[in-house]
Amino acid sequence: MRPWQNAVALAATLLAAGALLPLEPHLRLLLAALAVAIVVMLLVVRLRAHRAKRDDARVAGVYERIERIRAQRESRQRPPR
Repeated sequence: MRPWQNAVALAATLLAAGALLPLEPHLRLLLAALAVAIVVMLLVVRLRAHRAKRDDARVAGVYERIERIRAQRESRQRPPR
């Protein structure tokens, strides 16, 4: 994780720990909700960072290569005549 993500996760941990203190119920609920919101935000950021990036350079010619590989495989598997 990046350093700023570590800092945000630490802040969420502190908020969750604050929700365990003997405070007023609405304040404890607010702290817990903030901690959950931060964790969900970090989850979204991490998932977006790991998603596959599709661009034209990567996809160009892929289907032609697939067909060529399939044709080569078929020619190898066919019994000789």
